Amino acid sequence: MRSLAMRKQNYYLDGRCVFCRKSFTQAELTDEHIIPEAINGSLVIRHGSCKECATRSNQEYENQALNVDLKVPRVLLGLRGKSKGSGPRDARHMPEVFAGDSVMGGEGKRLDFPIEDYPKHFSLVQFSQAGLLVGIDRGATLVSPRVAFFNLGGNGLENVRTRVPFIIGPFAMMIAKIGYCYAMAEYGDDYFDATDIRALLMGTRDDVYNFVGNVENPERLSTRHLHGLYFRRRAEWLTVLVHLFASCHSQQGTNICNPYEVVVGRAL
Repeated sequence: MRSLAMRKQNYYLDGRCVFCRKSFTQAELTDEHIIPEAINGSLVIRHGSCKECATRSNQEYENQALNVDLKVPRVLLGLRGKSKGSGPRDARHMPEVFAGDSVMGGEGKRLDFPIEDYPKHFSLVQFSQAGLLVGIDRGATLVSPRVAFFNLGGNGLENVRTRVPFIIGPFAMMIAKIGYCYAMAEYGDDYFDATDIRALLMGTRDDVYNFVGNVENPERLSTRHLHGLYFRRRAEWLTVLVHLFASCHSQQGTNICNPYEVVVGRAL
């Protein structure tokens, strides 16, 4: 059976916000989920972020990514986070599904059907390798995106096309935040120089694709849990592999994948 859980762990920092690094009382800080709770993230920095920084990350990118790029897997897997609602009750609230070879201009015939028949597959956008790893300034413009497919199996419409929206930028920022928060939780400030990626997350720079990409060569990673996080050293850089929906990988029976890779800073 496909696992929808990941390991649970609480981390404690030094009384400073993980983003702005200002000191606050414990009551002024809120828990920071490293992977969003809305996709079953269970690694938590207790009293990790100030309210201003938490609001910024939620409003500027995380909520957008969860409600657009990650909407389909959240619904198909029944991931609700803190929400007590039952999710969409019919397919009208999901991306459109068409019979035909193309959906880019509305070609093909739009299908109407009960939500339980919705196609049991989803896709996530993938990026070129992070600019800092290849010495290329990729800036804030996405170039040559690819798509990774995940097939959940089960009963659902087959041989159809789904018009899935991507807003991409906020999704890449969410990946950057996951990698940074995991590195801070495990290592803190003393192991790597987080100045640049912290500036990205604080909104004083916008070159997200210098920090976020996908690995150049496929990795063999565990599919035991829903998500996985791993450290790598790439020359002088410390990176974090972010393996979302690891247990839902479309290549059944294999653990070869192309996870996201976040350059969190130069190792000290």
